[in-house]
Amino acid sequence: MFETADDSTQKAMVGQTNASVTTNAADLYRQAFALYDALTNDEKNILSDWRTNVDASVESELCQKIRPICDLMHQAAAVANCDWGVGPIVLDTKLPHIKQTRDISRAALWNAAHCRSNDVSGATDDVVAVLRLDQKVSSSTVLACLMDMALQNMAAAYVAQNIGLFGGTDNQRLAAAFSDPSHEEAPSGAMKEEADTVDRLAVKLASFAPDEAEKELSKLPSSFEIDAPAVDRDAALATLKQVSDLDRELAKALLSSSEDTYETWLRHWNGLQAASPFSKQFVATDDLFVAKVRAAEVNRALVVAGLAVAENGPDALAAHPDPSSGQPFVYTETADGFVLQSSHQLNGKPMTMQFK
Repeated sequence: MFETADDSTQKAMVGQTNASVTTNAADLYRQAFALYDALTNDEKNILSDWRTNVDASVESELCQKIRPICDLMHQAAAVANCDWGVGPIVLDTKLPHIKQTRDISRAALWNAAHCRSNDVSGATDDVVAVLRLDQKVSSSTVLACLMDMALQNMAAAYVAQNIGLFGGTDNQRLAAAFSDPSHEEAPSGAMKEEADTVDRLAVKLASFAPDEAEKELSKLPSSFEIDAPAVDRDAALATLKQVSDLDRELAKALLSSSEDTYETWLRHWNGLQAASPFSKQFVATDDLFVAKVRAAEVNRALVVAGLAVAENGPDALAAHPDPSSGQPFVYTETADGFVLQSSHQLNGKPMTMQFK
């Protein structure tokens, strides 16, 4: 946890590190975390949703407070290296920066929506900074990747609801940020890290005597909130090897454009759970993760296509196809903008995005 800073400390922190001399973006982000922690709970509640409106005086004061946070995020976005210093991740590794990343990302989107009314380029900087930050944590764990995708969706909603603001260079910068290949690579990286984490658990258990290992295993269900049968060390080690292999298989499937690759993984996933109830502690939600990855891919494509339509009209859709079908999104004009619809189903309905 970071200590709360007063105003003078905040000003000092903003000036103590510059992107031109910093080789680790995490140093800049941690300064931004500290500034965010200094805000009141009421201010944090306001910043949690970019749609939250407040009266002019409160807005003006809050804009002044969060501008240094955004400035730090802009600086950090230009630094390629980002080492959080957490070392090899194990099941009980504390990763506070994941929640802190979410917090300052929400603050930056609120800043774009409320503090940049006369500065579209600055609003674009804020959105791009959010996407850059999320990229720097998303492949570290499945949890971080899920958080990243949620923030991508929030950033996309902000852009879609203000699509008329962004033209020219700003439009192009946003399209490039949403279509960055690292968004597609991150889920695969997260699953590889998941496999590595399982491997580390197996190494730890193998170093224990059988009775000690079984005591350690008995602690796992409470961590995963899934009831699982008792299992001895050797059986657990065999299952963990299968889980690790399955995670790596999914990592490859997430990068593959072949539906057969995914179907093969799904068959293996179902087989492992049927053969070993113990495995469910580690793989039970993998199919939900895949569903969110696919929906996030479509959502990013929707906002990129919407930016193209806003700039060049509906004919631009031919160059920005729906990733779920390879065909153009369905375009519908509305009284105040337009709607794009994908063939991808989410909760039994086609995914859509409204642009105003």
